[in-house]
Amino acid sequence: AALPETLMESELFGHEKGAFTGADRRRIGKFEQCNGGTLFLDEIGDMTPLLQSKILRVLQDQRFERLGGNETIQTDVRVIAATHRDLEAMVAKGAFREDLYYRLNGYTISLPPLRERGDDLQLLADHFLRQANRDLGKDIQGIAPEAMEALSRYQWPGNVRELQNVIRQAVLKTTGPVLLADFLPEHIVRAAAGAKDEPSPAAAWLDHLIDEKMRSGSCRIYDEVIGRVEEQLIRRLLHHTGGDKLEAIKRLGANPACLRSSAALDLLDPGGAAAQLAELIRPGMTMERIEKEAIRRALVQTGGRRTEAAQILGLSVRTLQRKIKEYELEDVGRDPSGQ
Repeated sequence: AALPETLMESELFGHEKGAFTGADRRRIGKFEQCNGGTLFLDEIGDMTPLLQSKILRVLQDQRFERLGGNETIQTDVRVIAATHRDLEAMVAKGAFREDLYYRLNGYTISLPPLRERGDDLQLLADHFLRQANRDLGKDIQGIAPEAMEALSRYQWPGNVRELQNVIRQAVLKTTGPVLLADFLPEHIVRAAAGAKDEPSPAAAWLDHLIDEKMRSGSCRIYDEVIGRVEEQLIRRLLHHTGGDKLEAIKRLGANPACLRSSAALDLLDPGGAAAQLAELIRPGMTMERIEKEAIRRALVQTGGRRTEAAQILGLSVRTLQRKIKEYELEDVGRDPSGQ
């Protein structure tokens, strides 16, 4: 439960003796203690409107009074605030003071939820394991791969604190040198198993495509589905190569003539250069040899005109010039007489 408002005020601003029941002595608050330093305010979005207004005053005027007192105290504090709430949405709804929001929002660091930071999970789990070992007097050497997989598949609605709690509970239960999946909470193992059974986006797309073909009564599902897969494959290859068609063909690692989809082949080169390239590929040829031969043929076809050759190959002129120099093809296609 959240601290009562009076106690929160006392924690931040301090109080005088007799300010409220149980206040048997003066207390110095955090804003006074941290004068000249930095104060971290956690879960700022959970503070009441009254506390929000008092914090705003301190930040603007750099002064405050202790609870139950009338002495004005000066303070110069740098504030770092954190919250799990969407403060912009709260401001729009009137649940958080707009002036305080802009006063605090000098610089924002947005930290995605743990479920979106898969690379951090192993590091955090290992850290919390060492921490639990130290606190509980245990000597667990590591987390078993199947346990780590279960942790990775879980969505972590409670973020890092939930992970810390789960690791601590598992360490308490673990009897051997390694933390096994058997010692994880049942809801995590169960949720991870459910996530494992869910189809991947690629599988879901393929299922949808097959269902579509089944409903249409197609009797050529193999060719039609493979054609669509090829088309999407070539589109993604071209995306990753920045539209460099020759590089896409190299990365394909297969003879473009084997493509069943005319749409996929057209993506590689609408003018048919991909098909021409397919003709020159012979068993045992390296990708470098294939690329060199393709460039040589394009230069011969265009009479050495590099702009036209670059268009045929789907390359930029600058890239083509670099490759011509690399493969020592400077004189290919040019008139020996110099005309």
